[in-house]
Amino acid sequence: MAESLLFSIAQGVLGKIASSAFQEAVAIYSVEYQIHELKNTLAAITAVLLDAEEQQAKNHKLQLWLGRLRDVLYDAEDVLDELECEVLRKRVISRYGGVKKKVHHFFSLSNPLILRAKISHKIKEIRETLSKISIEKNQFDLNVRSVDNGMVHSRSREMTYSFINKLDVVGRDVDKQKIIEILMQPDNKNLSVIPIVGIGGLGKTALAKLVYNDDSVKEQFKLRLWVCVPEDFDLKKTIDGIINDVTGGNLSNLDIQQSQTFLRDTIKDKKFLLVLDDIWSNDRSRWEELKSLLN
Repeated sequence: MAESLLFSIAQGVLGKIASSAFQEAVAIYSVEYQIHELKNTLAAITAVLLDAEEQQAKNHKLQLWLGRLRDVLYDAEDVLDELECEVLRKRVISRYGGVKKKVHHFFSLSNPLILRAKISHKIKEIRETLSKISIEKNQFDLNVRSVDNGMVHSRSREMTYSFINKLDVVGRDVDKQKIIEILMQPDNKNLSVIPIVGIGGLGKTALAKLVYNDDSVKEQFKLRLWVCVPEDFDLKKTIDGIINDVTGGNLSNLDIQQSQTFLRDTIKDKKFLLVLDDIWSNDRSRWEELKSLLN
């Protein structure tokens, strides 16, 4: 049975809650209870979600229920990303002190007490809304369903691409301009990294596409590259993705040494913009290896 979109989003939220990086954020900002309750409520809803989505075509009330659930899941994605963002922000500032001012303008409030109250309030609202939605599910007589004989998989991934219809994206103009301003600033460093965090997965990709396709960015960066990162952040596949975007061909038959050499020759002495979309892995060693090659 194919996983539905809403089920995939719910699984993605549960997967984020279970990740070690997110647990670090939860501990820092003391929201363990709220997150624990949110996780349990969402897990109960997810158990019947596949059946609900299959039955919705013949039940208008069920469609409305799923619509409310969709909205609160997007809110949950955003607030969980915002919480995780703070840990990443602290790491970036501690490692790249020279870009502290830039990073400060791009991330959320840094005062831990203000942030803790803000995040806790948002999570509480989402948890309470989910609790009501969970209670309402009982009126639909839904059955618990699983995927592939009881094996529930995490959110499925789709290949991303750089094209976007600007009319399809609303409310990201300010964020877009902030990133472009950072990109346009002169920088003596060989490599600058701008993480897009604090918004849901679909929002991140849409924002990256807006920046990537902006006319001023096209003028500034003659070499623009878009790569969908493998789920395990495989270095060879990521390098091949960069090379393939430059050449328009498939050079995956090269071994890792040949790929590294080709990559260095391809980007040498060029000012380039590289978008690494849909990074799931927290493997910092792979990231350090890739940065070393790009430098």
